[in-house]
Amino acid sequence: MPLSTQQMKQAMQDYIRAWATNDRQLLLSLFAPDASWEDPVGTPEFFGHEGIGKFWDFAHQEPSLTLTPRIEEIRAGGNEGILRFTMQVRIPERNEGLDLSIIDRMVFDELGRIKVAKAFWDETTVSVPHGWKPYAPDISNAYES
Repeated sequence: MPLSTQQMKQAMQDYIRAWATNDRQLLLSLFAPDASWEDPVGTPEFFGHEGIGKFWDFAHQEPSLTLTPRIEEIRAGGNEGILRFTMQVRIPERNEGLDLSIIDRMVFDELGRIKVAKAFWDETTVSVPHGWKPYAPDISNAYES
């Protein structure tokens, strides 16, 4: 039975909820065991729950960092979806932050799990919120073994 548009939209909403609630297990449960995730496109892919968990751990390496995703648009059709959102990254104790505009393309398997995820963003989609100092994580650290 093909996936419904609503099933895919729900999975993408759950993806956002995982980031918003700092729920690593929820995020991993949304991905197929053999999934791939390229974030951003053009960088090395993360494979399976182990690799995706590694990316999650990198994103959460700063203890006082908060990640607040703001959904702008969700579209789904066939077995694919597009999620457009802004990730608001803040480290309040240092008054550092950034807003990262992201478009994720996701391909789902027959069970409704994310099989392929590709995040489209680059330096032109990053801004510093008014009154904050720029936060500039070294994303290359996410790809080190």
